[in-house]
Amino acid sequence: MYKAASQYERNRSKNKRSEKEEKAWPKGGYKALKKASAEQWKRVKVLMKDEEPNLKTLYQYQLYVILKLFSEVPFRNLFASFSIKKSEGNYIARPKKGNWSFVVNEHKTAKKQGPLEVKLSRANTMSLRKFLAYREKVPGVDHDYLLSNKTGTKMSKSTMGKAVHRVTKNLLGKAFGSRLIRVLASTELKPEIDKVEALRKKMLHKPGSKETVG
Repeated sequence: MYKAASQYERNRSKNKRSEKEEKAWPKGGYKALKKASAEQWKRVKVLMKDEEPNLKTLYQYQLYVILKLFSEVPFRNLFASFSIKKSEGNYIARPKKGNWSFVVNEHKTAKKQGPLEVKLSRANTMSLRKFLAYREKVPGVDHDYLLSNKTGTKMSKSTMGKAVHRVTKNLLGKAFGSRLIRVLASTELKPEIDKVEALRKKMLHKPGSKETVG
């Protein structure tokens, strides 16, 4: 098992896809998420035009929100854990002006790093504003979290993961979730990451030594 894990990490560092990743890899890579979110939004607009705010449409609306967020913030299935009100757990900071943020108090390295704050773009901030405005009009939602089940109860991270697999299969013909999304993002951003790492080495280290410059 250790040997297999080590081989995977070596391949990952070389940007090589595993057999499972290759099978699920969507056309266009990470950019496919933007395509999927745009298509899902078209479907949601039809539902919103024809019906009063309801749980069924809310569920489809939040699939659009999830895909749009993933196209910018490649979290694990954390979106289901965010409260829309300030709390000791994960929550969305919603200033009246400016961009919103995800405040992550519960994560794997919380003891060492403390809370993390991930600021959203204006586009995602506006999308969340509109989504929550719609959510307020939907009868039957009985919790203070971002995502809901079809019955109006709080959605769990595992349920969110299954929903993402279904909607990607439906929109892109490939079923995948947050794990592959993170790989897609790291693959897309690898050239930029490599440039930053190369610059860091040039600025901080002398050739052939670990001694820092300055």
